Parts: sequence; C-alpha cells; structure tokens
Amino acid sequence: MKMLIMLLLVPFIAFAAEQKVSLKVSGNCGSCKKRIVKAANSIDGVSDASWDKTKKVFTATIDDAKTNVETVKKAILEAGYDVDDAKGSDEAYGQLPDCCKYRDVSHD
Repeated sequence: MKMLIMLLLVPFIAFAAEQKVSLKVSGNCGSCKKRIVKAANSIDGVSDASWDKTKKVFTATIDDAKTNVETVKKAILEAGYDVDDAKGSDEAYGQLPDCCKYRDVSHD
C-alpha cells in the first residue's frame, strides 16, 4: 500500500517547483516597499519577496504548486502599484500616502 501511495505522489512532487520571478513595479519609498512586499506575501506560495526602490524591480520565489506570477501581479496591482505595463487600481492608488504617489498626472 505504501508503495502505491508513493507511486501516485511522485508525479505531483516532480512537477511542483519553485520559480524566481521579477517584475517592474512602480513606487517611490520605503512605505511603497512595505506595501508591495505585504501584497505579495499575502499570496500563499510566495517567499523571499523584495522590492528594489532604485531599480523599481520586485523579485520573489513562488511555489508553482500554490500560485503563479499572474496572481502575484494581481495582488500588487490591487495594492495600487503599476506592474510591468498594467496600471494598478485608481481607487487603491488614490489611497496611497502622498510619498507613495509616483504617477505624473499631466501624462495620465
């Protein structure tokens, strides 16, 4: 019986993998970093989340068996931050502190 269970689980274990992700995420400051990382960490399967303020790059490791890049991206967008070419929620962006506002309203 144990051998049968092992044979059934091996394909699932073999396909579960971690993947490093990197996304361009807009923001300005340490408060942005906290919010971006918090949004990503709210997703089960995300680890080692970080955001580089200078490079505007978010990185994390995701467990493919639990989540995917699009789910992480959606969480950051819902926090009000622009990710790659997608614009974060205007409502969430409007609730960010002034120090976190990065959009040039003259170009929206």
